[in-house]
Amino acid sequence: MSNRDFDFEKLIHPIDTTTFFENYWEQRSLVLIRKQADYYSNLFSMEYIDDLISFTDLKSDDCRVFKTGEDGCVETYTGMGANQTNSYGANQFYDAYHQGHTFCIDKIHDRSKPVAIFRRNLEEFLNHPVNINLYLTPKGAKGFPPHYDTHDVFVLQIAGSKHWRIYDSFSDMPLVTKGYVVDREKLDAPLHEVCLQPGDLLYIPRGHVHEAITSENSSLHLTVGVSVFEWATLINEAIASVAEQNVNFRKALPVGFLHRSEAKASIKHQLAQLLQILADSANDKDAMERLTKRFIGAMSPLPDGHFISLDAVKQIDPNTTIARRQGMICQITSKANSVMIQFPGGTIEGPAHIEPALRFIANSEEFLVKDLPGILSNNSKLVLVQRLLKEGLLKIQQQSTSTTESLKITNNV
Repeated sequence: MSNRDFDFEKLIHPIDTTTFFENYWEQRSLVLIRKQADYYSNLFSMEYIDDLISFTDLKSDDCRVFKTGEDGCVETYTGMGANQTNSYGANQFYDAYHQGHTFCIDKIHDRSKPVAIFRRNLEEFLNHPVNINLYLTPKGAKGFPPHYDTHDVFVLQIAGSKHWRIYDSFSDMPLVTKGYVVDREKLDAPLHEVCLQPGDLLYIPRGHVHEAITSENSSLHLTVGVSVFEWATLINEAIASVAEQNVNFRKALPVGFLHRSEAKASIKHQLAQLLQILADSANDKDAMERLTKRFIGAMSPLPDGHFISLDAVKQIDPNTTIARRQGMICQITSKANSVMIQFPGGTIEGPAHIEPALRFIANSEEFLVKDLPGILSNNSKLVLVQRLLKEGLLKIQQQSTSTTESLKITNNV
């Protein structure tokens, strides 16, 4: 299994995507017992943790080290005194682990290429932001007390085992803010009680209470958090779009609106008017463009040896095979006399007549330079592709035969 192949379908296998979204997504938890210990072996392993600690310069803001005491309170490890560079050493983690502390490394996708590719595959499929954290818990330990999250969670058991209790929904699709601890006395019996083994998967919808403990074995798992774009998020973007065009949405509330009765009456009347304007003027296309710009703008390019393509930018010709770099989600926005393409790590704007070429590129895995559509000359196609190569959207998949031979002759000389 390649990193590129590990996508959402692989994540929920053997459940198909239609079944998952109809019967589980945002509704109820799912447990998949695979009995395949190496299912996630291409993503992460226990052996990699020492490398990660030693070579990725973990800061105090990058990780949490804690355990839940007998009284249910979460205790932070006191021996994690950061040095002057605010970095933690391996021995500090070893000591905390030996004393029964769980440690969580946030945003593990920023420290592991396979996990970064997996995350981007999920974001391309779901079109919602994804965050992946690592949890390592020693045997006989407990992490957080019963709580619910405001994001959907997929738990990928990498090594060891962990016992989970999943309860019913405590809050029906809570707004995406932060998780909440729940008083155990307010909980009914668990809906599921399962011990995850390597290769297993657990899905927990946001708002559903859960807790986990280890017993005879330690546990390593990845938590995939999906912080969904809600309808409220899109409506907020629609409001922002209308406010840019209508000055009435940008005016101040009446002076003294907290205590003056006439101001309160004015607010009620004006709010009704503005809501009607919003209903009449809101544009789903504008709102979606704003949301997509925000989504893509938070992404970075995946590492793929792009300097190799940069070295050969000047050598491409009309017969060179070009490809979009992996994980390049694109948005194209048209204006009166120009067009813009946004992608992870960059934005490029050009004249309106290059729009057919940009849309072709956004929808093609690979292509020959000469096959770009529109009214562009071969030279203009080369200039456009070279620019997109330099800006990081494209890569050289294969040089044409003539270019390769020319380079061989040059190198021999």
